Amino acid sequence: MKINISLLISLIILLCGCNNHKPADKNNAKSDGEYKVYYAKGFTVDKYDKYTTVSVRDPWDTTRLLQTYILVDKDKDLPTDLPKGTLVRVPLTSVATYSTIHCSTLNELNAINIIKGVCEPQYIKLPNIQEGIRNGSIIDLGMASKPDTEKLIMLSPEAIFATPIQGWTYGSIEKTGISILETPDYTESHPLGRAEWIRFYSLFIGKEQLADSLFAITRKSYNDIKDAVAKTDSRPSVLTDIRYQGKWNMPGGKSFMANMLSDAGASYPWADDNSTTYMPLSFESVLDKAGEADFWLIKYNWPKDMVYKSLEKEYKPYAYFKSFKEKNIFGCNTAYSSYYEDLPIHPDYILKDLAYIFHPELFPNYSPKYYTRISE
Repeated sequence: MKINISLLISLIILLCGCNNHKPADKNNAKSDGEYKVYYAKGFTVDKYDKYTTVSVRDPWDTTRLLQTYILVDKDKDLPTDLPKGTLVRVPLTSVATYSTIHCSTLNELNAINIIKGVCEPQYIKLPNIQEGIRNGSIIDLGMASKPDTEKLIMLSPEAIFATPIQGWTYGSIEKTGISILETPDYTESHPLGRAEWIRFYSLFIGKEQLADSLFAITRKSYNDIKDAVAKTDSRPSVLTDIRYQGKWNMPGGKSFMANMLSDAGASYPWADDNSTTYMPLSFESVLDKAGEADFWLIKYNWPKDMVYKSLEKEYKPYAYFKSFKEKNIFGCNTAYSSYYEDLPIHPDYILKDLAYIFHPELFPNYSPKYYTRISE
């Protein structure tokens, strides 16, 4: 099962550069009230009278920062003696994006109109983006792994939103002098930590109040579902996904998905594992540890919906699992589902689907949005 690389890659371009001035002006006091980040571990915010600093932690080396952005209002004079960092004049009104996730987040903030260029638009389901590509108001920048530098330069957006990946560079884009806004939100291990990155975006586009309100709604909805399932003693076991290229990429025990399964009221066989990413496992080891799992959740991208015969045709030993034998497999076809677009900003939506699968008696009037029981 292939996972599109564009779902992990994204990028924003800012027409501003690194600032190497002296330490901050001692007369520039912090604004009243601390900016509180509730769940996200990847960014921090400090507000001052004349500017705001946004620091992004390196998810692969937590002893260092990946980026520090210095945000200054466009309508105000540029302060002297700014701290070191990448200067960004805000609010941004023209950006390019590398990922459908960036587009979805900006759309959630009613700011999709500022998107002027995107990578791999064929994977973006938003109607406004597709219409923009058709009428020429949004430029197709090509592959996310190697965007068209000439088109970017001609487009001249104020910023590009980008998702960093360990060991990758931005290639020729870095040579254009256009600043890159990096958003490693996908490395958050808590579902609400990832969702809180909508507040990060809002700092750059003048939508802070809206983002705070939206996140508060998501936070309450998620925790209400979590609290509801916490009251039941039943914790059915669950297996996720299928093998790909001979390996089964199973979520680590402290990963985003493992935490979500726990919050949905399930027992995950690898919950004691300390990994926050994915574990490449053999089929035999998965069968040994999760062969008796009560449920099996599968995300896939197929032209037609998965059925038991097609699953067994892909790999016959799948039939050995208890959940296969008892017809307890639920699938999410991402060919038409908005699962990947919604997951980063609406984990509460996905959580309710999962909680309903494991504990349908708690949500009698609910109809799943993403997962359906695989048919014969």
